[in-house]
Amino acid sequence: MTRRSKRLLKGFAFLAVALGGLYWYQPQRIDFLPRQAPDPNPPLDPDSAQLFKPGTRVSIVAAHPDDPEFFIGGTLAKLSKAGAKIEIVMCTDGDKGYYPWFMTNAGENRRVRTVEQIDAAKQYNAEVVFLHEPDGRLRANADVVEKVKEALDRFQPEFVLTFDPEYPPRVQHSDHLQSGIAAEEAVRSVASVKWLMQFSTHAANHFVDISDEWETKKKLLAIHKSQFTGDRLQLIVNLVGGRAQDDGKKIGVAYAEGFRCTKLHG
Repeated sequence: MTRRSKRLLKGFAFLAVALGGLYWYQPQRIDFLPRQAPDPNPPLDPDSAQLFKPGTRVSIVAAHPDDPEFFIGGTLAKLSKAGAKIEIVMCTDGDKGYYPWFMTNAGENRRVRTVEQIDAAKQYNAEVVFLHEPDGRLRANADVVEKVKEALDRFQPEFVLTFDPEYPPRVQHSDHLQSGIAAEEAVRSVASVKWLMQFSTHAANHFVDISDEWETKKKLLAIHKSQFTGDRLQLIVNLVGGRAQDDGKKIGVAYAEGFRCTKLHG
């Protein structure tokens, strides 16, 4: 091997290590070998009559402030309209503390995004419980699973809505995956939970019609001004709207939100 070839090889090795380190440092994850959706994957009704009923207790386990509104804002508005009791279990405060100090202010992010999430939740009459785990570094370890379980035990939900870590989109935030894993682990020992409904999934077997709630969902997104404002807000509305329209086509409505539903206890 020539001296030039050796230099090139070392250069490629250094670049590969640098890119690998950057990938593992930042929180976005690529599912290089995604699982195929179950086949068959027949529709499954998670007892919708009970879900959208006054007094039904519903918990949402999410990773960051704005996740509930971004992914299932229409369903949350519909639950509120039906008179359900809703609690958000928020794993992190959205501080983005993994960024270098000169690129962001973690303390200010935490303050602003916490207020935005509480304000958004008020619109659909939900309480928010923050677990204060580090944004971008969430891990579904025994401690986090126990915190989620304790929150669920206190609230005693019949339905738990969370991220799908088994059939996620090709590109997904690692905190989304970890919060979904933690919720999956926690619900196994919470006897009140009858249904696990997982969103952000490519294996949905149930779709909630949110056509009447679409305008409300847009207003919920706009509450998160630190994340979505101006042109970015319009971009996000278009993105979320396109997904909701695609899901809507699957059940013949204008807008819908998809879930992979699993029957648990009872």
